[in-house]
Amino acid sequence: MTKKSIKRNKFIDYLDSYDKKSEPNTLDYSILSSLIKDHFSVDKIDDKNILGSLYKNKSIADVSLNTYGAPNNNSYYSLFDTSYYIWQNQHEALVDVGIDVNRDVSNIKPFQAITRSEQIEVSINSLSDIINIIDTIELRDDTQYNIDLKSLHNIKTELVELNNMIGMENMKQSVIDQLLYFIQNLHIGKNKDSSDFKHTAIYGPPGTGKTEIAKIIGKMYSKLGILKNNVFKKVTRSDLIGGYLGQTAIKTKKVIEECIGGVLFIDEAYSLANGEREDSYSKECLDTICEALSDYKNELMVIIAGYENELNETFFRVNKGLQSRFIWRFTMDEYNPLELMKIFKKKVSEQDWQFEDENEIKEKWFNDKKENFKSYGRDMELLLTYIKISHGRRIYGKDNKLKRRIKLDDMDKGYDVFLKNKNLKKERVIFGLYV
Repeated sequence: MTKKSIKRNKFIDYLDSYDKKSEPNTLDYSILSSLIKDHFSVDKIDDKNILGSLYKNKSIADVSLNTYGAPNNNSYYSLFDTSYYIWQNQHEALVDVGIDVNRDVSNIKPFQAITRSEQIEVSINSLSDIINIIDTIELRDDTQYNIDLKSLHNIKTELVELNNMIGMENMKQSVIDQLLYFIQNLHIGKNKDSSDFKHTAIYGPPGTGKTEIAKIIGKMYSKLGILKNNVFKKVTRSDLIGGYLGQTAIKTKKVIEECIGGVLFIDEAYSLANGEREDSYSKECLDTICEALSDYKNELMVIIAGYENELNETFFRVNKGLQSRFIWRFTMDEYNPLELMKIFKKKVSEQDWQFEDENEIKEKWFNDKKENFKSYGRDMELLLTYIKISHGRRIYGKDNKLKRRIKLDDMDKGYDVFLKNKNLKKERVIFGLYV
């Protein structure tokens, strides 16, 4: 038997192994069809019987992932020389289509051919509009849509989480713009160098939810495949700046490498630089970051957070190239008294506490004290802690039914403790100035 005949028989055996499967999965069809198209043209084969029943089922031959091609050595069947080579290519195909190679794929549904199309009327003015599309339009495997409905379904959890965050209307609109731009692949150029940056600056005071927003963005773009790994790393100055020149670049590069494929979130990024004088350590750090923003523009998303003016006077001042690399700018609105009240009540509920009479808790209570809540969400969390402490003193030795039920008196006394501690912090700062 000739070598070519042996290869041909191995190829036929390979096809027969699929023919005998009672429930071939989507990956089986995709790999096989891709191999058939890559290794020979069906129309040029004289004896089409060698394809067996597969040739009769033309829907199989019409499917192709085009994920990899054959070796260019003028041999139609060279790919099938060994069973190991077959396994190797199947393994690579699993990785290419984003499937865990250690996962059991035996229950993957058979390929469903596209037999119908559906035009979805789209008008996006809010996150609720996107969520409504997901809830009302059934995702069918046999239907082609005018929008990427499958991707929207994949990120529903993150969209709902973002939509349920109190306030932030301007920021939510900015996220919609970014999402719809990325989900249509409009950021991808003809070549790697012409693609757009994903790096984002989030402006706003402490306690406005910047970290939570960054995490949600990272999860969304990971599920969409825009970012390859579900990596989110939050860092501050101490994680990046070294103790001596040269060490800073090493520390910064290490952090960046750990975030490739995901999100690097730099909170209070203005602390990386000094607004009044040059700092060699800061410059070394920011120069390293600036270089990475371009080198890994397709594999990395860097999100910085802080006050806009302070970032302009420090972070962006030290290295002028940073400005053009952070093309996305989100602004977090300051919370008004009504929103502060909603945040406070939400935190009470999340901790399985209740109000003795929720109608006692008025917006006016928060409005009268808003000047002392400049850290917004953080202050609401701290306020609740002091209120619970005051509550503990009030109900000590009393009926268990009173526990974890907040009264207005608890709130007033808890606020007094909150204010006392806030003033103590201010006094320590002033005292420190005189030292």
